[in-house]
Amino acid sequence: MPDIYTSDWYEAVREAINARVGTLKSVPDGAFVVKIEIVGDGASPYVAAGDERHFLINIEQGACAWYREVDGDEEGIRLDYRFRGSATVFDEVAAGLSDPIDAALHGTVKVRGDMRFLMRQAELVKVLLEAYASGVETVWPQGQPPYIAASAINA
Repeated sequence: MPDIYTSDWYEAVREAINARVGTLKSVPDGAFVVKIEIVGDGASPYVAAGDERHFLINIEQGACAWYREVDGDEEGIRLDYRFRGSATVFDEVAAGLSDPIDAALHGTVKVRGDMRFLMRQAELVKVLLEAYASGVETVWPQGQPPYIAASAINA
């Protein structure tokens, strides 16, 4: 069981995606790159308030070729999708406490890219999201969501 947001965790998510992709009826041709931007919100212990963590995911023929953390500069890489939200929201999705589709529909995760393509590839998108949300048994060394609000601690 890997710790959240470590190299071992990214690899486990990649493996979870790829284990399921083989069961799909169809996958899109070609490749696309997704960037995930996790913004520190003061509640999640995994991204300090005001800081950000950035991840790139490369999907080729439906399979995850690589999933890695980057320093925020994607120079030379063409992004097809960008997902941006607070660390608490992404932590809750990874813990299986929040639905990623609801987060996108309600705007707590902002999505940029060709939404028509994502809708046509609903089966693949479901596999990608399930791998992130429940495909990996995750260790939370600094505590797992839901987090107690700072105002509740000081009350």
